[in-house]
This record gives sequence, structure tokens and C-alpha cells, in this order.
Amino acid sequence: MLQRLPFSHEGTDGDIRRLRMLLGEVFSLAGLRFSGKCAVLNLACGRADETGALAAALAPAEIGFYLGMDLRADAIGEAGKRWELPGGEIHFREGNAAAIGRMEGLPEFDLVFIRHQNYWHEPLVWEGILEEALAALKDGGHLVCTSYFDLEHELILASMRARGARVLANVRHAASRPLPDAEGKSVDRWVAVFGK
Repeated sequence: MLQRLPFSHEGTDGDIRRLRMLLGEVFSLAGLRFSGKCAVLNLACGRADETGALAAALAPAEIGFYLGMDLRADAIGEAGKRWELPGGEIHFREGNAAAIGRMEGLPEFDLVFIRHQNYWHEPLVWEGILEEALAALKDGGHLVCTSYFDLEHELILASMRARGARVLANVRHAASRPLPDAEGKSVDRWVAVFGK
């Protein structure tokens, strides 16, 4: 069972509670049912705030293997101090999400999660990340992405459709918390579930 270690960060608990409910709703809408031990890949995970919400949304299944990746060493260091997975494997690695295919010894993943993707910012980089995310999925696996903005969400939907992924659920989060740094930006504003 995934355990959160005593480590706090101000301002995220409400967002994580809302994300947990949102993922449960979206997984139900997409008809997803998980069982057994799942392998989860969390790309651009930062401090991995959402790890517990992912574990709750997968229930009654449990996470047996978890890999969180991010380019920021400080965030990965903090993530590693926050989570443990007794009876399973949990890893946090600094690295480029577009290089997953070159990493040895990884399982095929039941779920790949990308929180707050920003496709609009660097489309060519994100094309590589999305290609690797889909390739990392096992048959029947799912990719889940959240977005801050409407436009970036429309772009990722178009990109995923162009590569043949099925959109299983696409939900605008009614309780998304607006952020003051940009108009139209809010926490987990959209979430989509894609099938391979």
C-alpha cells in the first residue's frame, strides 16, 4: 500500500482532494476498472503531489510499480522523501520524459499520467513525450492528462487523435481552482483519458 511520509507542502491538499474525486469520476465515465497490481508512470511529476490521488483512483487495484520522472532534480528529490511503497517498487528519476523508451528494465505500464501538460509551450518536445507515453503503455493501458488551459487541452486532444489514440473521457473540471498568474488558467482544468 502506498504511504505518504511526513512531509508537507502548503496549498496543495485541497487541489489533491479535488483531483482524487475528478479522477474517480473520469475513470468511471471511461469505464475503467483496475485490478491486481498496476504499473504507473507519472511523467513531469514534480513533487508527485498527485501520487495518493492516483492510488485512490486505481482502487481496488494497488500500485505494484511506480515511476515518477521530472527534469527538475530538486522536485524529484522532494518526491522521493514524500512517498514509499512497501511491498512494491517506487522510483523517482530526474530525466527527460521523451527518453522513457531508452530506459532498460521498465515494465509496460497500465497507466501513464501527465498532470498539467503544456503542449502549447513546446509542441515538438511534447510530441516526443506523447509518443513515448503511448509506447510505454501495455495493451489495454491508458494515458491520462490534465491541462491548465483550454487551448493546450484542445491541442493535446488533436495530437492524440492524430496518432490514433481513442478519447475515452474528456471532462472540464467544474471545481477547478483559478490561478492568478494567467487569465483562463486553473488547477486540473481539464482531464482526458486516452486508450491505445
